[in-house]
Order: sequence, then C-alpha cells, then structure tokens
Amino acid sequence: MSLYRVAVALSIVAALSLTQGMPAFAQIYTWTDAQGRRQVSDRPPEGQVKDLTVKGRTPSGPVSTPVVGAVPAKGEEKKAQTLNDKALDFNKRQIEREEARGKQEKSDAEAKERAQRCDQAQAYARNLQAGGRATRLDTKTGERVFLDDKEREKELIEAQRSADSWCKAPPASPPGSTQVSPPK
Repeated sequence: MSLYRVAVALSIVAALSLTQGMPAFAQIYTWTDAQGRRQVSDRPPEGQVKDLTVKGRTPSGPVSTPVVGAVPAKGEEKKAQTLNDKALDFNKRQIEREEARGKQEKSDAEAKERAQRCDQAQAYARNLQAGGRATRLDTKTGERVFLDDKEREKELIEAQRSADSWCKAPPASPPGSTQVSPPK
C-alpha cells in the first residue's frame, strides 16, 4: 500500500474513533431535590426542583421528554385540546362533504330520470295528437286492444297531464324530507 492510502486510512479511523465516544446531545441536568441533596443526571428531573441548570449541547429541534405523573401546563393542555378540536372538526367536515356528495348524486339521478320520463310522456302525447294508433293491454286476456276515438281522447288528456307533471320543475323540499314522484 502506498503511504498516501495509509495516511487516509489512519485519518478516517481517528475521526471515527473520536466521534464514537460522543453522545448525540450531551446534556447534563443539575438540580437540588426536596431533601436538599444535589442531583446530576442526563435526564430532566421529575416535578418541581430548585436550581435547575442544563449544561451541554442542545438539540436543534424541539425535544419532548415525558415525565411520568406530570401534569401538563395550562398552555400545553389548551394546545392539545385545540388540536383535538381541529381533528374532530376536520372529520366532521369530511362526513358532511360525503353526505352532500351523496345527496347531490341522488338529486342528479332523480333529475335525469325526471327528464327521461318527461321526454317519454311528451312523445306519447304527440303520438296521440297526431292520430297514431294507440293500444292498451287487456288485463284479463293480456292481448293488445286498439283504442277507439273516445278512449283516445281520454288517453290524450291523461298523457298531457302526465307530461305536465313530469316536465315541471320539482318543488323544493325541506331538508330531510323525501320527495314524492308524480304518477306513472
């Protein structure tokens, strides 16, 4: 091996050995406890203490060390409650959005069906007015029976009534109520 490679390898080994012994955030907490004894630890003390000092590097970001049995400060509790309220409000808005989407889809489907039935009713009324042959099924025999002039007039009046009911705009229904479809 060349001398250059040996020097690079030694410098890498030296740098790694120096960093191995260093803790990530070497904080030392020093305080006086309730009995007046001086305490030193790498962890923050529990509860209220006198003369707390922290020595060493501090992390760049916020670090939270939960203390068993500790009561959160008023500001922290309020902040946690605010976050919970925000999450609940978000979930509530999502549910409302889904319900509104479902109602809109139902309304669109009803409008499409109404338009289709309107077209069918108008076409049937035009056929009767034009004098086309109209038939009806006999309920007893199941055979088609052609309508005479009197029956055609009655059927035309009924077809126009049906077309009017399907083609007019549906009444605005109050929220939560179900809409009744016109007769078929």
